[in-house]
Amino acid sequence: MVSYSALALLADAASNLIPANLLVVLIISKSIAAFELFLPLALYITLLMGLGKLYSEQEISALHASGMSVFGLVKTLMPLIVSIVILTAIVAIFVRPWAYELRYNAKYQAQQTYDFDHLEEGYFYENKDSGQVYFATSIDKESDIKNDIFVYQPDGDSVQIVYADKGYHLEQEENHASVMVFLDGTAHRLQSNSADTLVSFNQFTVFPKTKELAPQSFKRKAASTYYLANSTDRYEIAEFQWRVTSALKAFFLAIIAILLAKTSPRQGRYGKLILGVLFFFVVHAGSLIMKTWLEQGALSLMPGMWSIVIGLIMFTAFLTRRYS
Repeated sequence: MVSYSALALLADAASNLIPANLLVVLIISKSIAAFELFLPLALYITLLMGLGKLYSEQEISALHASGMSVFGLVKTLMPLIVSIVILTAIVAIFVRPWAYELRYNAKYQAQQTYDFDHLEEGYFYENKDSGQVYFATSIDKESDIKNDIFVYQPDGDSVQIVYADKGYHLEQEENHASVMVFLDGTAHRLQSNSADTLVSFNQFTVFPKTKELAPQSFKRKAASTYYLANSTDRYEIAEFQWRVTSALKAFFLAIIAILLAKTSPRQGRYGKLILGVLFFFVVHAGSLIMKTWLEQGALSLMPGMWSIVIGLIMFTAFLTRRYS
């Protein structure tokens, strides 16, 4: 997951403008949040594969012959299951919101600290917060002079567009702020009242404009579980139910994995693995769909996402009857 997150983030050209420390936070926080899915999935596959091997090698048959039923097997594995379920609950209720808050803060800081001194040639870079767009056809690696540079910069009711043969960054001595110096080009200022301006220049300097940063908007995925528990908003109720049902789904999926793992010697140790993994992701996809329905009002608040848990309980009871 860390590798996937890193590759997906680094594939974005704008990631070159994000400081390395914020990139690390974005990658790690995304991976931590994913543990809510990885822990139940790891437990589920472990039970399917481990018990499938024991069934294929007749070890379970030997246990049954010595008097251990499938329910005794469940009892033996219960400490492992309960440990992972408790860990899943901690991740879903406490760790995942913290990871999302960390991620949102890092993304917010990254948008405010884009370092356009590290532009790469041939890519359009956009600062989504300020609306600025940069492009350079080629860059001299030694002097860091950018050739055929284009800059689009919104400014209130007007837009400034600069195109120059060359451009480079220059640090001011008094405040160490970085300014952009353009050589041999044109600058357009397009006004909403049609009073447009066009100038040609030999040298043109653009000074950074300091402005108060807009505060971050509320993110329910980063909100505390206690806050969501007292909310009346459908979206926040859906997020709360998703968190509190995660551990219960992990528990019943683990029991189902034990009951599904029964295979004949001819099936081999992986006889039920594909079917079992498919069932897991059907449950996960169903949870996502129900969460969306709950947010959109197509599903009542009660039972809401508890419907998935009820369905798993019923399926567990159905499989249990086969062994009774």
